[in-house]
Amino acid sequence: MKRIRILSLCAAAALCLSLLSACGGPRGDSPSTAPRKDADLAAFAQTVQESHEFAAMEKADPADEELGAIMLENNYPGLKDMDLEQLEVYLALISFSGGELALVQAKNEEDAAKVKEILQARIDAKTTEGPGNYPEEVEMWLHNSKLVTANDTYVMLVCHQDADAIVDEFNALFQ
Repeated sequence: MKRIRILSLCAAAALCLSLLSACGGPRGDSPSTAPRKDADLAAFAQTVQESHEFAAMEKADPADEELGAIMLENNYPGLKDMDLEQLEVYLALISFSGGELALVQAKNEEDAAKVKEILQARIDAKTTEGPGNYPEEVEMWLHNSKLVTANDTYVMLVCHQDADAIVDEFNALFQ
């Protein structure tokens, strides 16, 4: 009789433990099943430009062969030739006067890594003194440029005095 009681207590304990383990959250090594959130980069670019003071910027549209494609190729070599989901780039036409904004959604993580390399090359080019880079520009790019990735395929470069706030707004798109 004592054996049966001990055996039934052990079985009950095992049953309780199995129920508790089934109630646990997902393990760190299992893939997330949460859907990825998409963002409208054109709408975000418009909101950012309305909320933060950017001066004299124009959209570098790759479909505009006369100006946009040339602006992209001169400032972000290789970007216009990539097959991207979304591309929103805003640059100053005459000189750097009030910031720069580049927003990209790549098709996959590998392309996002290439985009990030292209955008980093822009930062590197603007943070060195030399022809076309005024000392004030170099300082602005050194202290106020941010390059961030979100949701694995979205990449943003921003150079603006409110760069930290703009990065927070960008990251909020995916929460």
